[in-house]
Amino acid sequence: MRKIILFLLLIGFMSSCYDDFRLDYPYSTVAFSNATGGLDIPGVLARTVVKDEGLKLDVGIYLSGKLENTKERWAEFEIDESLLTDTDFELLPSSYYSLSNSNTIVIPSGDYIGRVTVTLDSTAFLNDTKAKDYKYALPFRLIKTSEDSILATQSTQILTVKYINHYEGFYYNKGTFVTYSADDEELNSGAFDNEINATTFGLDTILIDGLINGIGEDYMAKLAIDPTNSLYLEYVPKVPEPLVLENVALASTATTSSVSSWENVDAVRDGQEPTNSETKSPGGAYGNWPNPETWNWVQYDFPQYYEISNSQVYWWTDGGGILIPYNTYMEYWDPATEAWTKFADPVVNGVSIPASDYGNTTLFTAGNPSAGTDKDKFNETTFTPVITDKIRLHFIAVESQGIHEWKVMGVKAKLSGYEQEPIQKITLIGDNKFDSTTSTYTLNYRVDYDGKDHYTEVSSTMVWRNRIRDGVNEWRR
Repeated sequence: MRKIILFLLLIGFMSSCYDDFRLDYPYSTVAFSNATGGLDIPGVLARTVVKDEGLKLDVGIYLSGKLENTKERWAEFEIDESLLTDTDFELLPSSYYSLSNSNTIVIPSGDYIGRVTVTLDSTAFLNDTKAKDYKYALPFRLIKTSEDSILATQSTQILTVKYINHYEGFYYNKGTFVTYSADDEELNSGAFDNEINATTFGLDTILIDGLINGIGEDYMAKLAIDPTNSLYLEYVPKVPEPLVLENVALASTATTSSVSSWENVDAVRDGQEPTNSETKSPGGAYGNWPNPETWNWVQYDFPQYYEISNSQVYWWTDGGGILIPYNTYMEYWDPATEAWTKFADPVVNGVSIPASDYGNTTLFTAGNPSAGTDKDKFNETTFTPVITDKIRLHFIAVESQGIHEWKVMGVKAKLSGYEQEPIQKITLIGDNKFDSTTSTYTLNYRVDYDGKDHYTEVSSTMVWRNRIRDGVNEWRR
């Protein structure tokens, strides 16, 4: 009997849930979508139009609370410029667009979505340089509806729109280069295979983020295509960005002279922020018990050259077999001499250490703050920037040693070489063309360097791969 009652209760519960699903709500409402179009700003919908692919887009509302829509419904709207206050957007000039309906969005019978179409003026909009970015916006506000309510949290939407040309996108870029002296003697040669990002610069011009990335000087280039598919290429210097130090240890490989089998050397580069020297971070810690009164080291090998200028190490101790070191120093691998080299005149926890003292394995005693052995903090060492692909931290304690975290701050190093010299100009040479059927560029050009006699000739093929429109990938078919 008890099983029958439970079964009937379950059937009743399921029937109630089904009724809730299949019946209309007591009230209906309309609202804008909360989609962002990839801009990820609440209340803002970012849309992209493509030159020569149509300059129309829809703004829509949806109906909620009705299982079936058996009649036409509507909502009135206004363009409310006050919604742009304290934003980075400007009101789209009225001469730049027209609306399919100036004040009403209609939801047809049998549908749950209502739309108003925005048509952009192909002359005024496309010839405004601001239209290449998300600068202009139409701020919609719902003010009246045929339904019971307008959803208060989605009663407005700022539509921001930009245009791109159909050359914008990501390209596979593959080719070869040869660098010559002023006497046409070959100095260097090689191949490249990389990805290029091309953004809209003008109606038929794209701005390319470098052409032989990772080999040549960090630069940009304007590439224009005329109606006959002929090309124009121009060098554009890159505005230097402020250097921001990053923890390059996160990209490294960690090795050590000794580590306990139950500890983990990789714990020193897992990005944890310790709370004190005694409490292990969730990722664990490095320890090398048993190693009393023994110099040990941890080393970072980087996947490329970095220019480093700062080290921060947070020691770990268990108060017994693992103790805070009483002396420590660092070395970097000098690629010029191919030898481990001590840092010159470092500043340890704010104290300048003479070069003759730094790395002296007997000078410092326990508790000496200039050794960089304080507990419960990141011990910071700054030094003249060096370019290296590996760094080593040495340490010694009366018992074994432990490390919570070791940060090394730096930036990617600028390579040296013929092709890394500042560029004077780029000139197309030979056969250059654009195949519109395959979205492929064939480029042959010469790179001349500022104040240098040598030059580089490059041959490459760029094939359009995809673009991002309204925050969504559109791939080449």
